[in-house]
Amino acid sequence: MRYVLFAALLLAGCSSQVPNFILAPQVYPVASNQLSQARFAFAVSDERGIAYTLRLKDGDKVKQIMTSNDVRSQLEQTLSQALTEQGAVLDINSNTQMTVKIAQLQALVDQRTLEHVVTNQVAFKVYIQNAQGTFSKTYSGDSSFTAPFKMDVAAVERELRLLTEQVLTQLLQDNSWQQAVRG
Repeated sequence: MRYVLFAALLLAGCSSQVPNFILAPQVYPVASNQLSQARFAFAVSDERGIAYTLRLKDGDKVKQIMTSNDVRSQLEQTLSQALTEQGAVLDINSNTQMTVKIAQLQALVDQRTLEHVVTNQVAFKVYIQNAQGTFSKTYSGDSSFTAPFKMDVAAVERELRLLTEQVLTQLLQDNSWQQAVRG
């Protein structure tokens, strides 16, 4: 009887566990000198109203789960490296300030009896301020998929990471903001 009770408690503890969700996008820009001679300060800010990255809806229950890693810091590091590889000089004391604002970055999971539906939404806003004025532009993307049975956290992480990388690549390849940082 004790073993049955112990097994029941163990299973109950496992079923209510919050999944470990990590988002670590990478970008692989082609080494170029598109931003050579561009000197600007750079930062990433999280402008989401609620900073969860995974929302899991299972019947009447809704869990909002933040990432296990610091997404803002991860994106700042990834983008800083990509900008430097394109020839930019990141200088915190520069009069030109470029900020990438995280407007939306989430995977919405609707868990059903025999399947789950995932909708991913990503939006970043580039904001540049310098002596000539300001520039802003939003880059976004959506994706969705349906899979059988329970949610596979690794699959949801992968699909959100891929969408995030696509939007970041779109952002990095756009010439309009590059002209704004040059002044």
